[in-house]
Amino acid sequence: MRTFTFLFITFLVLSAPHASAQAPHQIPNFSLQEVYTGKDFKPAHLPKDGLIVFNYYDTGCSHCQKMGAGIAEQMSTFKRIKFYFVAMNDREYVDGFINMFAKKLKPESKVSFIRDPDGQFISLFNPTQTPSLYIYDAKTKKLLKHLDGVDDVKVLQVALQQLAR
Repeated sequence: MRTFTFLFITFLVLSAPHASAQAPHQIPNFSLQEVYTGKDFKPAHLPKDGLIVFNYYDTGCSHCQKMGAGIAEQMSTFKRIKFYFVAMNDREYVDGFINMFAKKLKPESKVSFIRDPDGQFISLFNPTQTPSLYIYDAKTKKLLKHLDGVDDVKVLQVALQQLAR
């Protein structure tokens, strides 16, 4: 009887639909903060053309460090793309992340570092892993692709090339 009960419960759990949070199809309204200026950062500050890539990361995450380093190394291949690195970490941790893994990102005009002190990004964008990348069309503000937990910049490059077609 125990075996039957165990199998029945296992069947119910495995066959039940799993609710999974989805990335927002449209850029939601948010109010975050630029790391280096302390200024408010809202959707009105986003570019009007090209692509927008939000990279939700944690400065201590090895997968995030690998993706940050990859983006830094491949920055010249990214055309008409504005990157927003969004983290909950304070400036000194962001500086450490940049200095140790992605020095080429700091002076780059196509990259901004955004602080999310209250976890607003998590509640609005629903990342399940880090890094979590969201690619939006700047003109329509519509989601084109979401990459959750991907740490290989080549996967990002392929996704961006497919979107360019």
